[in-house]
Amino acid sequence: MRRLIYIVFVFFIFSCGGNADQTQISDSKNLCKYSKWLRISESKDVVRIEIINPDNPDEIRRLSIPNFKFKSGSNQECDITKPVDRMAVLSSTHIGMLAELNLVDRIVALADLRYVFNSRLKSQKPIELGEEQRTSAERIIKSKAQIVIYSGFSNEFPNQELLNKLDIQTIPNYDWREIHPLGRAEWILLFGYLTGKVDESKRKFEEICNNYERIKSEMDTSNTIKILSGNMTGDYWYAPAGESYHAKLFRDAGLTYLFDNQKGTGSIAFSFEKILGMAKDIDIWINPGFDSKGKILNAYPKSKLLLPLHHSSVYCYSHNVNKYWELSACRPDLILSDLAELKKMDKMNIENLVFYKKVE
Repeated sequence: MRRLIYIVFVFFIFSCGGNADQTQISDSKNLCKYSKWLRISESKDVVRIEIINPDNPDEIRRLSIPNFKFKSGSNQECDITKPVDRMAVLSSTHIGMLAELNLVDRIVALADLRYVFNSRLKSQKPIELGEEQRTSAERIIKSKAQIVIYSGFSNEFPNQELLNKLDIQTIPNYDWREIHPLGRAEWILLFGYLTGKVDESKRKFEEICNNYERIKSEMDTSNTIKILSGNMTGDYWYAPAGESYHAKLFRDAGLTYLFDNQKGTGSIAFSFEKILGMAKDIDIWINPGFDSKGKILNAYPKSKLLLPLHHSSVYCYSHNVNKYWELSACRPDLILSDLAELKKMDKMNIENLVFYKKVE
């Protein structure tokens, strides 16, 4: 403990602090086109980043960093003064975005290695920090991370004040709260700016957007495929509401979603009896949360009454859930491609599926 206090004292004395410019980014200067909770603006000297708390939009985490791509010194005081090459990340989606930029070598700490899909990152054996709200400052300090990216489940990261005194920035990420699929993917720009890989992140995001829009424009609208999503948890069937991220993907894939008209951006809950009455003419059951019919029936035996279960038209990503959680946020174009393939029903080519697999 003495050693930790001493380290805090030394860093406090020698770290160069200061109040960054708090000027709010206007809509006209914001480079983010789809994200609701991330704003970025840049000049030749400085990049300003605003991360908005979805539960309290007046609570904004502001960062100022030099514009690394111009390699010119900024006269303004910045929160981060050089490209980040050591970071701790607390969500699978953060890993996926860094992987898309070929930057997993910069991850020195994460939540739990058991849930990592990226084989390269596994071989690096970064320090494991555990759940976000139980993360210890000692492990983060041991990893020598310059920044910690966390999911913002609460207002402050554990030991945030201590870490900030040690010049370790704690940065919330709300990609999981975005409604538009491309809004989630746009958070890849945050990682690009922090690491000095701005051009790479912009090219990657543009590639994702173009691919998404191409798949959407090529969708066959001549046939109507009705889908059911979700499964029973306890006494209720939970499914994405009609204004949610998943519902948007279903619409863009040309699928007719059973709950498309249900208001809300989160989950909705129904009794199984109501689902049974509504789902008589469903073509596909998607995202049941299990990788086999046996597991579905063991969890909720009444599921045997759902016709899609008998028509072999149940699909999920559960056979490789780590891959899905790691890559799906930054690659909504690949999810859309999967949904477009599922829409072909008997004519689909299962070899074209990236995340999904038939539940048998």
